[in-house]
Amino acid sequence: MRVDYSRRARDYDSARADEATDREFWLRGLVEIGRIRPGERVLDLGSGTGRFASLLQGTNPAVALDPSWDMLTLAHGKGPFPCILGDAHRLPFRRDSFDVTIIVMVLHHLANFEDALREVARIAHRVVIATVDLATRRLGILEEAFPSLLGIDRGRFPKVEAIAAATKAAGFPQVRLGTRVLHRTLTVDQQLERVRRRYLSTFDLLPPGEYERGVRFLEQEMPRRFADRFEIESGFTFVAGSK
Repeated sequence: MRVDYSRRARDYDSARADEATDREFWLRGLVEIGRIRPGERVLDLGSGTGRFASLLQGTNPAVALDPSWDMLTLAHGKGPFPCILGDAHRLPFRRDSFDVTIIVMVLHHLANFEDALREVARIAHRVVIATVDLATRRLGILEEAFPSLLGIDRGRFPKVEAIAAATKAAGFPQVRLGTRVLHRTLTVDQQLERVRRRYLSTFDLLPPGEYERGVRFLEQEMPRRFADRFEIESGFTFVAGSK
C-alpha cells in the first residue's frame, strides 16, 4: 500500500519542513557528501513541495520532479525553478541532463528503486541519496505508542547495503557512504502536533485503530514523562555515487 501524498500536500510543510533543519542538516549533508558544486545542474527527485530545490536555486539550476501535482503546486510557489510531474522509473529527461540527482527519503516509496537508479544514471553524472538505516533505527516513546511502526518500515526501507550495491550496479561505480545524526529539541506540544499531522508517512499504513490509540497514549504520556522538552536524535545515511 502506498501513501497518498496528494491529500497531504496542504499540511506537508507544517508537519515536516523546518528551514533551518533543511538547510543545516539535510542540504549540508547532500552538498558535502554528494560534492555538489555551485552552478551544477541538480534534479530533486521526489521533490514533494520543493524544499531542497528551493534552497538550491540560489547557487544551482535546480529542477523539482514529483508524481503528485498537488505537491508540485506548492513547490511552484517557492521559486522560479521548473516543477515537473513525472515518474522516477521513466524520467522525462535526455541523457546527461544533470550533473547530480538528489533523492531525499524517497526510495522506500518507489515500486522498484533499482530501476529508478538506472534511470538516474542515464540522466545524471552523480547521485546522492538520503535514507535511514532500519537496522539501527530507534523511535523511543513512538515505538510504545505505535508497536507496528518499525516492523512496517523495515519492510519498506531498502537496506543501506542494498542501496549501495544498486547504486553501483546502476552505473555509478564510485560509491561513498556517510552517516549524520540529527539533533532537535521541540516542546511536547510541537511533537504532538507533528504526530497529529502524521509527519511519518508510515502512520497511514498502521493497522486499523493503532494510530488513534497511539495518539491518545502520547497525549497522556508525553507531558508526564518529558514535561515541556522533547529531544530527538536520529541517524541518517547518505549514499553518494559517481561515474
